Amino acid sequence: MSAPQPVNPLYLGSSKRPAQSGNPLADFWRTQVVAPEYRAENLRILRAATVFIVGVAFVRSNLSSALVPVF
Repeated sequence: MSAPQPVNPLYLGSSKRPAQSGNPLADFWRTQVVAPEYRAENLRILRAATVFIVGVAFVRSNLSSALVPVF
């Protein structure tokens, strides 16, 4: 009789996936922020945040007075 083969339980995950690090922030960064499947949505959020920040900086600067016509 041959020796029994080791069983890999499926509920523990596939062995083909990369090992998770102990840092949950690093896991979030790798799986949600820089993952290729979320790239378009993340760039859209980045663009909206940039436009908002530039708009707030413009309004709080002295350049915003150029938008108000003086009669």
